[in-house]
Amino acid sequence: MKRIALLCMTVCLFSVAVQAQVLATRNGKISFASPSDDDVKAVNNQVTSRLTTATGQMTFSVLMKGFKFELAEMQDHFNGKDYANTTAYPRADFSGMITNVKAINFTKDGTYSATVKGNLTMHGVTKSVTVTGNVIVAGGKVTVKASFPLSLADYNINGKGVSSKVNVEVSCKYD
Repeated sequence: MKRIALLCMTVCLFSVAVQAQVLATRNGKISFASPSDDDVKAVNNQVTSRLTTATGQMTFSVLMKGFKFELAEMQDHFNGKDYANTTAYPRADFSGMITNVKAINFTKDGTYSATVKGNLTMHGVTKSVTVTGNVIVAGGKVTVKASFPLSLADYNINGKGVSSKVNVEVSCKYD
């Protein structure tokens, strides 16, 4: 009887493990732009992200020096001590959960609304954030997209003459 119970538990655990697919990318994209200054815009195409489909757990990690600006002067200013100080704070990280993961069918093509709640750490400050976006399933591939405003002052980024808010866009296609 114990063997049958053990066998049943093993089969159940194995089936849960098979369904818990972990998707990853090293080529995600995060961009930001100031709504008030056309020169303040940058993109980073080296975003690392993981998504566990069964639980909705999501992580993002980005090297701050990876943000590229059209103007070299803006690049230097962004990385300098008066703004992002990328030498002292080289990474930004997010860890959170899709709160409505059960409403997303990762095996069926479609666009699904998602709410993600977690902690964003940037410039040595960690804040709780909630962002809405979309999970797009197409041909067996999963992409997440979101757009949201970000207050730089919340993360102690108070550069002189720099916008206090930026609009952030995230797009990650998982392999």
